[in-house]
Amino acid sequence: FKLDPQSELRVEVLPDATLRVRLVSGTAEIFGTELPPEGWLTIPPRSKIAIFTWHGATVELDGVSESEYTSDETPMVIYVNTHAILDARRARARAAQGGDLEASQGPRVIVVGPTDSGKSTLCKMLLSWAAKLGWKPTYVDLDIGQGSITIPGCISATPIEKPIDIVDGIPLEMPLAYFYGHPNPSINPDVYKALMRELAQTLETQFSGNAESRAAGMVINTMGWVEGLGYEVIICLNIISYLNKHVNR
Repeated sequence: FKLDPQSELRVEVLPDATLRVRLVSGTAEIFGTELPPEGWLTIPPRSKIAIFTWHGATVELDGVSESEYTSDETPMVIYVNTHAILDARRARARAAQGGDLEASQGPRVIVVGPTDSGKSTLCKMLLSWAAKLGWKPTYVDLDIGQGSITIPGCISATPIEKPIDIVDGIPLEMPLAYFYGHPNPSINPDVYKALMRELAQTLETQFSGNAESRAAGMVINTMGWVEGLGYEVIICLNIISYLNKHVNR
C-alpha cells in the first residue's frame, strides 16, 4: 500500500489469526508510535489498527485481514495540534519549578466519550508523542470495563517513559492499581467513588515529591458510559476535583 501524506491504512485483524506489517519506505506510525523501518511487526488477532503517515509511506501486509482500506479523512491534525498545546504547557510548568506550586502543574487531560469512540487510542497517541519528546506523563485509566493497564474491573495509573509498544501496549513495571471487582460502576458507585479518591490522593502525594512528573501531567481515560447513571457518576464523582484543580478538557 502506497500511502499519501496525512493518510492512513485501517486494518482489522481476523479473530483467529495474526497479521504481519512492514514499513517498506517513508515513515508511519500506529497510534503515535513509529513503525520500525524494514522489520516485520506481528499484530495479534482481533486488533484494529490505523497506520498513519505524515509525509507518505509504503507499507506491506502479510496475511489475511478482516478488512483493510485507506482513508485521507483523519482527525490526526487536530490531535497533534492538541499535543503541541500540551507540550507548551508542560514546558511552562517545568520553567515554574521551585516557585508557585500551581504554576508548576503540567496539563491534565480527561478524555470522555461513549464506548468504542476512540478514547484509549487518543490517550495512547498523546502519551506516546509526549514520551517521544522526553516527558514522562502519567496515564490514569478509569475505564473498568476494558482496562488498558491492568485487567478489567480495576482503576489504575502508571508513568509512561517511552512511546507505547504497538504490540505489548502499556508498560506494567510500575502500575498503581485498585481492584473494584466488576466492569460496571453501577454495581456499587460508592466503592468506585472511594477508589477514585484513594487513587487521586496517592497520585497527588507522588507528584508533590516529583517535579518532573508534576510538570509532565497526566492523561485520564474514562469509562464509556456517558448517559443516565454513567453521566451522573462522571459528574458526581467530580473527577476534576479528585484528580486536580485545573483540568484541560
